[in-house]
Amino acid sequence: MIIESISKDEYLEILKKKNIDIPIYADQEAIDIYSNKEIIKVVKNDCPLAVFLIPIDNNGIRREYRFFPYISPIFINKENNYNQKKILKIMFNYLFNKYDYCFIPLHPSFKMISAIQSEGGFVEMRHTHVTDKKMTLDSVPAKLRNHIRNAMKTVEVIIDQDYHNFDFDSAIKGDKEEVIKRSNLAKKLIANHKGIVIKGLVDGKVKASIICIYDKDWSYLLHSYQDKTIRGIIPLLIIRANEYLFDNIRIKYFDFEGSVIDEIDDFFSSFNVNIINYPYIIEAKSKDKFYNLINRSMNIDGRIKEYEGKK
Repeated sequence: MIIESISKDEYLEILKKKNIDIPIYADQEAIDIYSNKEIIKVVKNDCPLAVFLIPIDNNGIRREYRFFPYISPIFINKENNYNQKKILKIMFNYLFNKYDYCFIPLHPSFKMISAIQSEGGFVEMRHTHVTDKKMTLDSVPAKLRNHIRNAMKTVEVIIDQDYHNFDFDSAIKGDKEEVIKRSNLAKKLIANHKGIVIKGLVDGKVKASIICIYDKDWSYLLHSYQDKTIRGIIPLLIIRANEYLFDNIRIKYFDFEGSVIDEIDDFFSSFNVNIINYPYIIEAKSKDKFYNLINRSMNIDGRIKEYEGKK
């Protein structure tokens, strides 16, 4: 097996030729949004075995901004565990040697973490909330159901691809450049029929809205904001989005996408769906950079509760 750096055209041609359903985090929009990137493939006897679209930032493997929930390698053919590990070891050996550091989340479907650890990468385990079933009002816990019923009394839900009234400034936390870039990506995904906007209106005025993006199998809750005067409005929009995506797009998994922020994770937990781990890779050539990345992960705003008297 050998590893090669390839062009975006070759990458897309390989996936098209092999009739691979490209995940949304590795498709054309992802290629376009990353200012710096490398695409690699592992080959045996001129036959591509796997490809990987990698975002690069300051000579490190890292997303410039949190454009997509995850990144991950794509296997061209179904591989047994032994061969899969060999392929991944080649990939991560190449990446860890070439770049100064690595700080990326892999998809929840990625399970072969030993391939990363054996090449010297540290794997932090995070979790997300995923359901493989259509949610209904009767399927959610009673407390959440009451909140949703409260919203249903006054809220009209509209699902379409009209993002013009979506308040990206409220939905995206970051500097001006981040808001512009991430909102432009969301608009492009929606325009390319890979996303929907779900709005909650009261007396014709938008009081809350969410954006969900999707590929063939997975959908992800990408952005949201609300006027907090109406109890249960965001859970109502999530339920309606979930129903629409399962019924009309025929997704297999709905991912709430996160979160390491404790308050948000509490909210997602209230839906009582499956909790699935995903790996977050932390690796660096220098100890100082490695510990800096560890601290960066530990000190995410809202991850650790501050208690009075805590030292």
